[in-house]
Amino acid sequence: MTTLPDPGLALGRVSDLYRRNAAGLTEGDIVVASHGGSGQSLIGNILYELGLNYVDAYTEVLHEDGRAVAADAHTGYRSHLASQHDKDEGRDDGRPIRPWPRFVKTHHPPVVFGDAAFGGVWILVRDPRDAIYASYQWRAGFAEEEWDRVPDTFQGWLHGRGDFSDSPANDWPAFYEAWTERARTCGHVDVLRFEDLKRRPTEVVVGALDRLGVKVTPDEVARAVEASSFAKMREHEDRMDPSGSDGAARPRVMRAGKTQGWKDWMTPELADFFAGAELREVARRYGYDLREVA
Repeated sequence: MTTLPDPGLALGRVSDLYRRNAAGLTEGDIVVASHGGSGQSLIGNILYELGLNYVDAYTEVLHEDGRAVAADAHTGYRSHLASQHDKDEGRDDGRPIRPWPRFVKTHHPPVVFGDAAFGGVWILVRDPRDAIYASYQWRAGFAEEEWDRVPDTFQGWLHGRGDFSDSPANDWPAFYEAWTERARTCGHVDVLRFEDLKRRPTEVVVGALDRLGVKVTPDEVARAVEASSFAKMREHEDRMDPSGSDGAARPRVMRAGKTQGWKDWMTPELADFFAGAELREVARRYGYDLREVA
């Protein structure tokens, strides 16, 4: 049996804002649950471009009527992301936002939501080698809370404890096993893989929304996908936060955006951190073979 998240550790890493937002979820909410670095920016931008209501409960105040308003303390970070910046600045070309279903981002395990009666779960997953590495890079560049701060090297971080298990690598299977269990109590559950969103995005998004009862056309989704391309989202981020006058590059949310990026940095020493039986077994269920190391 896979180790599940330690409740005490998980609950100790929740901001007051997120705690309040999570407590107020209703049957109209679909939680989009993913380990960090798994494509929330991509799916969130696509949903926004479709006029759907994707919200970031880490940086927005959620209201009972479906609205979500940026918290002042987070507007600087939100400017890195095209959809969040446009939403905050009112630059949405008058596109109506359908308030329900409301898609709620989370990287927290389900214990954080207590008895909240949300209507469903989208489990968003990515090859754990890419997801864990991307999560480290995000924390190295954007960590605000003390619990998000990381050592200077990826290997140094992997040597330490995880957010809610004994290691960052074991957080991954613990997270997805916990959400698989919680999803059994929900009226709707779906699995979206980052790799599929990159390779056949229109098919994946049309299908996922159709199963939820949200009707969109392939042409509408294709346009939303084009507006959410890595190139366009990175162009926005570079424009909002250019390199400093000394030429030093700034941290980027839109860092690489590709599949199998792990092949660029994997070494035999790092591969050992991804050799755990639980990690490999849970990854296999989602279609990832971690025995491949080069």
